[in-house]
Amino acid sequence: MDQLPININSEIGKLNGVIIHVPGPEVENMTPENAQRALYSDILNLSIALPEYNNFMGVLKKYTRVFEVGELLVDILQDEMVRNNLVSAICRIEHHGQDEACRFVEEVENDDLARQLIEGVEMRKDTLTRFLDGERYSIHPLPNFFFTRDASFSVGNEVMISKMANHVRVRETLIMDAIFQHHPAFRTKTVNLAGQYDKSGKASIEGGDVIVVRKDIFLVGSGDRTTPQGIDALVEHFKTKPGVQHIIVQELPYKPESFIHLDMTFTILDHDKCMIYQPLILEATKFLTIHITIGDDKVTSIREEANLLSALRKLGIDLEPVYCGGQNDDYIM
Repeated sequence: MDQLPININSEIGKLNGVIIHVPGPEVENMTPENAQRALYSDILNLSIALPEYNNFMGVLKKYTRVFEVGELLVDILQDEMVRNNLVSAICRIEHHGQDEACRFVEEVENDDLARQLIEGVEMRKDTLTRFLDGERYSIHPLPNFFFTRDASFSVGNEVMISKMANHVRVRETLIMDAIFQHHPAFRTKTVNLAGQYDKSGKASIEGGDVIVVRKDIFLVGSGDRTTPQGIDALVEHFKTKPGVQHIIVQELPYKPESFIHLDMTFTILDHDKCMIYQPLILEATKFLTIHITIGDDKVTSIREEANLLSALRKLGIDLEPVYCGGQNDDYIM
């Protein structure tokens, strides 16, 4: 297998490879009782979503190499050390290494283990305590895993392992970290930003909030999923890089859910176009746009900007906005 070097310096251009996860039983088995814990406000209808996802995957396969998370996970679990370390990390974080599910997953074959680490492990109702327990799963499913950009994101030749804002998604980062570190298909190194640079314990940073504009320009959303401390961890890492780096931070509303990530309000479409949610990106609000410049191993300036487009224009990136919902319908906008 030819190794795929990680080299992400923009959101556009030729796509050499993409990692996806096809939604499956972990989504289908959601109930109204567990949907909120899984960060869903409604139940996803897999019978409708899956054909759409398969069409999306079919388009990708016409233009690039497509890797599926479950298949990659099966591959790396063949290495006994990788398998043991991953299972131990999951059990330590989710069950303090004491739950019967941990002993169970240590015994199953690699194919089943990969599936159950994503789809969940049903609780054995073989004691009175477990019989009376309202939980269905001892290791919970990962219904958010098809948002593969969240748990890890690539910048240059490195893969940043996210620090998720919600504990229910931590296993996604452990799996992605193991895949990038150990799968022979990829040539890269992983960086655990929060683990390496955050001393506050308050850092979270998710890939949906990070947009690579150019090799020296990055947009980062600060809101419900990515904290200022998480962005500071990214700044600390960029201090180790040569040359001048620019991080433009856009504050996001914490509610409603349509503002979870920056890429839900701002997306680069082409060399000269972007899609925006105009009321947040262009109109005056209480949500700040902040430009951080890094050089010579330190922050050289930090200042407020009028908006993202204005800040990018000053750096030589002139983007024409395409308005989400058009410009004539205030309700859609």
